Amino acid sequence: MELFTNLGIDWRLLIAQLVNFTILLAVLYKFLYKPVLKLLHDRSQKIEQGIKNAENVEVRLKEVAALYETKTREARAEAAKILEATKKEADTMKAELAVQAQKEAEKIVSSGRARLTVEKEKIMHEAEHELADLVAQATEHVLGSVLTPEMDRKLIDEAVKKVRMGRA
Repeated sequence: MELFTNLGIDWRLLIAQLVNFTILLAVLYKFLYKPVLKLLHDRSQKIEQGIKNAENVEVRLKEVAALYETKTREARAEAAKILEATKKEADTMKAELAVQAQKEAEKIVSSGRARLTVEKEKIMHEAEHELADLVAQATEHVLGSVLTPEMDRKLIDEAVKKVRMGRA
C-alpha cells in the first residue's frame, strides 16, 4: 500500500473507483449491451428470414412460370386438337352433303328420264293412232271404198311396224 501512497494514489479511492467501475460495467452490460446484442440478433434473424422468403418466392415464381408454360402448351395442343377435329368433321359433313346432293341430282335426273320415257310412249301411242286413222282415210280415199276391218287392221299394223322399224 505504501507503493500506492508513494505514487500519490489513495488506495481507498482506487477501490471505490474499481467498485464504481464494476457497478457501471454491470449496469451497462445489463441495460445497454444485452438489449443492443438482442436487437442485433433479432435484426440478423429478420434479414435471414427475409432472404429465405425471397428465395422461396423466387422458387415459387419459377414453379408458377413453369406451370403457366405447361398449361399454355396444353391449352394450345387442346385447341389444335379441337380445330383438327372440327376440320375433319367439316370435311366429313362436306363429303356427306356432296354424296347426298349427287344422289338427289341422280334421283331428279332419273325421275325426269322416267317422265320423259312415259311422255314419249304416250306421244308415240297417240302418233300410232293418228297414223292409223290417216292410213285408213288415205286408203279409203285411194280405193274409193271402205276396207273391211280385217284389211284395215292389217294395213295399220304394217304401217305401224314400218314406223317403228324406222325409229329403231
